[in-house]
Amino acid sequence: MAIRLSVVFVVLFLLTGCAAMLEPPSDIQRSVDHLRQDVQQLTKQQEELAKKIDNLSQKNSQKPSEAEKTTPIETISVEDSSNLSLDPSSLYEKAMKLMKEGKYEEAEGAFAQFVRDFPQSDLADNAQYWMGECLYSEKKYKEAKETFEGVLEHFPFGNKVPDAMYKAALCAGQLGDNKERVEILKEVKENYPFSDAAEKAEKLLKEIETLNN
Repeated sequence: MAIRLSVVFVVLFLLTGCAAMLEPPSDIQRSVDHLRQDVQQLTKQQEELAKKIDNLSQKNSQKPSEAEKTTPIETISVEDSSNLSLDPSSLYEKAMKLMKEGKYEEAEGAFAQFVRDFPQSDLADNAQYWMGECLYSEKKYKEAKETFEGVLEHFPFGNKVPDAMYKAALCAGQLGDNKERVEILKEVKENYPFSDAAEKAEKLLKEIETLNN
């Protein structure tokens, strides 16, 4: 009888151990939950980014003046647009070319299209940044600031984050908010100390301090 009981206990012990092994470890389950939440958050951010880009495009679209109605403006043709939408590199290069030629409004539209069509591209954060540069060159500082802030919000690990923050600080200054300008410049120095943007931020902070003394 004692031997039989021992065997039963051993079998029960083994079955319990197997059952425990079949249960997913809590750490793994937590990791899966966290990954699922990250994916959901990224999807939501991309949707928000697309809406913001559409809103900016609507804000910047104005009725053409009489002079503009009679003056042809170079735009991306329908045929080129369809081809470029399939090729991110061509669309990005086209947008850069337009910007270098000083055609900021057209370049801005091309960069916005790139971000909408290729949000997962390695160049998406760059396109968002250069869209802000186009708006800044047009002296649309409020829209430019929102666009630069979008780089940090939607592409927090992108290589353009320090530069975008620096330009957002410049926009704040142009909008008359010197306090926010200084705060952003200090964040650039603190969070990205080895970047070119940090060097420019430090220089500007010293100039602001000199003016205030």
